[in-house]
Amino acid sequence: MNAANTKCVVAFGEVLWDCLPSGLFLGGAPLNVAYHAARLGAESYVASSVGKDLLGDEAFRRLEAAGIGTNLLKRHPRFPTGASVASLDDAGDATYDILEEVAWDEISLGEEDAEILVKADALVYGSLAARSRMNLDLLSGLLERTQAVKVCDVNLRAPYDDPELALSLARRADVIKVNDDELEVLSGLSGDDLQGQVRALGRLTGVGTICVTLGKRGALLWRDGKFLSESAAEVETADTIGAGDSFTAALCMGILHGYDLEECLRRAVRLSAFVASKSGAQPDYEAEEVLQPALQEGK
Repeated sequence: MNAANTKCVVAFGEVLWDCLPSGLFLGGAPLNVAYHAARLGAESYVASSVGKDLLGDEAFRRLEAAGIGTNLLKRHPRFPTGASVASLDDAGDATYDILEEVAWDEISLGEEDAEILVKADALVYGSLAARSRMNLDLLSGLLERTQAVKVCDVNLRAPYDDPELALSLARRADVIKVNDDELEVLSGLSGDDLQGQVRALGRLTGVGTICVTLGKRGALLWRDGKFLSESAAEVETADTIGAGDSFTAALCMGILHGYDLEECLRRAVRLSAFVASKSGAQPDYEAEEVLQPALQEGK
């Protein structure tokens, strides 16, 4: 693990372009997490693959401009850079049609990447990239070997929303993050009893730290049988793309820096509300300007 005060975060999974009515936007949950971790002061990397094409070139350029390490971002020899066709409803929530046989379906890492992987303080991963056997095998090996904090950011996107696969990956984590819809699916319990669903997910996975994002209602965090909740500030929502990913990054960084759980949750809710108030997943911001109110509220 990284001995310096700067934390090293590696996010594993999809890098793709979201095709919206307003244009093309670089995204993918792991890339968004890496972006916000970098804004929060991390040495940040995304482990993924893009094609040998113009969209792949532009992905490299934008990651470098954002201060995200590209050492673990590879070029696929045959497949194109990934893309999804996203549509927004009246509330700003997105649905996605995700293309198949794209570069991030076959992520590869080599011996030259070992130094970064060994020093990682956190490994963030989701369930979507595991739609391919190659990625699932690679990720399983990484989870088995890493000494980093393992954060599973479940990402159920139909038709790649196999609950058993998501649960198998969640069981390998130290921290699970889900939204309320994913919680209901994975816990197997319907209804409004969030705490009961969280306890059920804890029993199914054996993981002692679970965080549930609730959109405009804030978030719920459970650790070792105790619950914390945090309300979200009222903001005018531009779109929700990337808001959950910024939450994951802030929660992860708070844990790595040893903040108490109340502060971790406040910072994560504050940042995700800010991102939801902006267009796109990667708005420009100074971290402390956004998070300072959350720190003051905790005093």
